[in-house]
Amino acid sequence: MSVRANHFFVLTLCLSLPFALVLTGCCQKCGADRCTPRSLWQSPTVQVTRALLLVNENDLRILDIDGKGAGPTCVGEGQMQEFHLIPGEHTITAVFRRAEPRSEGFLADTHGRPLTHTFTLLAGHEYVALHREHPGPCPEDEPGVAEVATNVFNPPELYWRLEIVDLAEAGAESDPEVRAAQAYVDWLKDWSDTTGK
Repeated sequence: MSVRANHFFVLTLCLSLPFALVLTGCCQKCGADRCTPRSLWQSPTVQVTRALLLVNENDLRILDIDGKGAGPTCVGEGQMQEFHLIPGEHTITAVFRRAEPRSEGFLADTHGRPLTHTFTLLAGHEYVALHREHPGPCPEDEPGVAEVATNVFNPPELYWRLEIVDLAEAGAESDPEVRAAQAYVDWLKDWSDTTGK
C-alpha cells in the first residue's frame, strides 16, 4: 500500500469513527457502563431458550455438567459465575474446599468429596448453586450427598449436599448467597431496562 493510500485510509477511518459511535448508540448521553452489556443473560433470546445457573461461593466449584468438563459461560461482577444451560434435566458434579483458621500453627482445609446429583432446570429461570454441610455420618442410600474431609485435629463427622435454589421461589428471608444472586440478577435486568435492550 502506498503512503498516499495509507494516509487516505487513516483519514477515512478518523472521519467515520464519530458516525459509528452515534449509530451504535454510544455517545455522550450514554455512559460506558450503559453501553457495555453486563452478561449474555440480558438477551431476551437467551432468556427464553436457556436457564441461568449462578455460582457465587468461592468455595464451590462445578466440575462437570452431564459428564462433560464445565467452565462458566461467563464470569460477571464480583466473580459471579454464570452457566447458561439448555432447559431440562442436568447431572451436575461439584466439590467445595475452604481454608480453616490456623490451629496450633498448622494450616488446615475442609473439602467435600465430589458429588453428582441431577436437577431439572426450566427455561427463563435463574438458579443459584449452594453447598450445605450437615453433621453426622454420610447417608449411604441418599443420592446427592458426599463426605466432608478435613485435616483439622479431631474433626467433626460431616457430610454435604449440593442445592440448586430457584431465585423466583426464594423469599426475602433466604440465605445471604441467595440474596446476593437475586441482587445480581436484578442488576442485570436493571441494565436491560435502562438501555431498552
